[in-house]
Amino acid sequence: MSVKSNIREKNMTGNLSAWAKLCSLKAGAGAVLLFEPDTLEKLQDMLQSSRKPPLILGNGTNLVGSDSTEPMPVLRLGRKAAFGSLVPISNNRFRAGCACNLTRLLKQLASMGFGGLSGLCGIPGTVGGALAMNAGANGQEIALAVEAIEGWDMCFGQPWQWRREQGGWGYRQSPVPPGVIALQAVLQLQTIDADEENSLIETELERRRKVTPTGASAGSVFRNPSPGQPAGRLLEQAGCKGLTSGVFSVSEQHANWIVNLSRTPGSARDCRKLTQLMQQKVREKFAIDLYCEWRWADRFF
Repeated sequence: MSVKSNIREKNMTGNLSAWAKLCSLKAGAGAVLLFEPDTLEKLQDMLQSSRKPPLILGNGTNLVGSDSTEPMPVLRLGRKAAFGSLVPISNNRFRAGCACNLTRLLKQLASMGFGGLSGLCGIPGTVGGALAMNAGANGQEIALAVEAIEGWDMCFGQPWQWRREQGGWGYRQSPVPPGVIALQAVLQLQTIDADEENSLIETELERRRKVTPTGASAGSVFRNPSPGQPAGRLLEQAGCKGLTSGVFSVSEQHANWIVNLSRTPGSARDCRKLTQLMQQKVREKFAIDLYCEWRWADRFF
């Protein structure tokens, strides 16, 4: 259903939705006013007419929604036009729209004879989400391939750019600051054998299928405190497997994974209670504070 938002003058409209439809964990009992501009002009119109910047959403694979009954304005890049395209620039350089699905993009590049990031296949989410959290797995990070990022500063209403020499990457750390939405990225890939790269991709996807816990989820809950201290091991030794809160539970397969086995909508409050209990148990047993990898809609506003 299309509804009028609190956006002024330019007659912009958003679609009323629910967090359970937008977040992979189906967490959040409140409402969402979703905007999906598919061009820079539409994005500018929407932002210029809004009272404050909206929450940026990719695929909602690491986000817990809100329980607020007041519809929260949320911005997700439309998958049409530039935000969802892959355009060759030169030899091994490509301009990728940040609305592109990461795994589908890596498969497309492999078919063209370019790769080097097969270890990231299966990470759910968009290119924009991968940039925002410096998505990494199997010793690889998206940062390895990023030459430049083009975005829009929603606070100052102006273009934002980043170049490789500026640095700013780290473990789950990105040079894209709060208040900036990444729109496109220039990626520099390795020249590879397409068959070999596709084999690596399929092997990684199969590995993920085998180890991913059953149920709706939002991926790993907590960051590893250090390279030699996996959060999952600490949580398991602290007795977190099987803990529950509402429709959410700590997976019996992986202690750093909260699942929604029923796949029915649950409250953000119940989800937060469970993460806090997990943190408490690890703190009591090991005197270590775990930091959540997820985004929480309520903290944005």
